[in-house]
Amino acid sequence: MESRARAARVAVYAALATGLYMAESVLPGPLPWLRIGVANVGVVLALYDIGAGAAAVAVGIKLVLGSLLLGRLLTPFFWLGAAGSLAGLALMVLVKTVAGRVVGPVGASAAGGVGHNLGQLAAARLLMLPGTAAAALMPVMMLTGTVSGTAVGLLVRLVQLRLSESDRAA
Repeated sequence: MESRARAARVAVYAALATGLYMAESVLPGPLPWLRIGVANVGVVLALYDIGAGAAAVAVGIKLVLGSLLLGRLLTPFFWLGAAGSLAGLALMVLVKTVAGRVVGPVGASAAGGVGHNLGQLAAARLLMLPGTAAAALMPVMMLTGTVSGTAVGLLVRLVQLRLSESDRAA
């Protein structure tokens, strides 16, 4: 892919991730601390369309620009989100690299959801939850990460299918 076209696609995925992050942040969640993570649609699309570097750029832009626009830059929310996003991305890249022939975007995204929540728990443990409080949340966080990551992965598959249909029609 030509470098300008690649840069444009990365920008689209980063803008999608940032916009979805901001939209989701103003919507009420099922629980105060629980979000589905629809912003990761842009990240997973970047990972599968372009690669790990593009996904990392989308994550970085989403974190910094989204947090800046929402007034959360460098707050505890930012650091929890950063830890979760980086851990989730690392796990998605690992799954795609190691098991990419048998695990697609849905499975990688489910792993990313779990990784995101484990990263947030680790950051919460370091920043604000001494003792075993963070560990007590682990089963719930792993379950919610799996469910939300799977939902995001299914959205990604729908987008991929629509894009491939439009490519064939063009």
